[in-house]
Parts: sequence; C-alpha cells; structure tokens
Amino acid sequence: MAITLPKEAFIALAALGWADGSIRASEKAGLLKAASSCGVAGAELAEVEAALDKPTKLEGFVPGDMTDWQRLLTYGLAVWLARLDGVQSTDESDLLKDLAKRLDLDKAKTDRASAAAFDVFCLPEGGRPERFDFVALEKRMREKLPHLAPKD
Repeated sequence: MAITLPKEAFIALAALGWADGSIRASEKAGLLKAASSCGVAGAELAEVEAALDKPTKLEGFVPGDMTDWQRLLTYGLAVWLARLDGVQSTDESDLLKDLAKRLDLDKAKTDRASAAAFDVFCLPEGGRPERFDFVALEKRMREKLPHLAPKD
C-alpha cells in the first residue's frame, strides 16, 4: 500500500527540521522526495518546499482532516527525523510534545510510534538523512499498532 500524507504532515516535519535553527540540504531533498512520493504535488508541494527554505514554526500547524493513521505516522516520522543527526535537542523534544498535542495523540500511541521510529533508526543505514525510508517506518508502525493501521 502506498503511503498517502497531506502537505500539513510535511510542513510539521519541516518545522521539526528547523527546530535546532538549521536544516541540511540532504534533509530538504529527502523530505521533498518523500512528500512527492506520498502524494503531495503542485502548489501543495511548493508550500512544503517554502517551509523547508526558511525557518518554519509549528504554531501554524493544524492537522485538518488527517486520519488517525496519518496523525500517528506523522508523529513517528517526526521522531525519526529528530534522531537522524544522532542528537535530539531539547528544542526538538519540546516540539515533539507540542506536535503530539496538536495531533491529539495520547502517550501510549506516541510511545509506540517512537518505538517504531527507533526500530527503523537502528536498521543498517536507517539513520542516514538521504534515505528517508518512510515505507520501512510505516511497516514497523503497522506491526506495533495493528489495531490502528488502515486495512489494505
């Protein structure tokens, strides 16, 4: 099953990327490629690109009509992204807490999403920013949260 995420998910991920004050070119490229592969195109992809080109804050993030699975997947991707550089800053940790609230996710769900993200991070080469293996993360999240995953 192809992963489908709205532009809002990638704007939230852009905000996380900017949490430490900078975002690497490889992170930008990886997130743009991932957004495109998740169905974001045209003007919406341009909005994601704009969020990656200048510092973006989470304050304007509204999940809108994201499904429960898209909300959970967005959080898992954010956790994974925060770990890519090997250091999760206090700002990133605070932003993840804020994101969980904005996504209306309880602690049990965020803990499982975090565990899935950690599993993917530990895969060989799983932590490389240029890889952005969202498919592997979604697969692990489906395994850890089968009752929340959409049926294929």
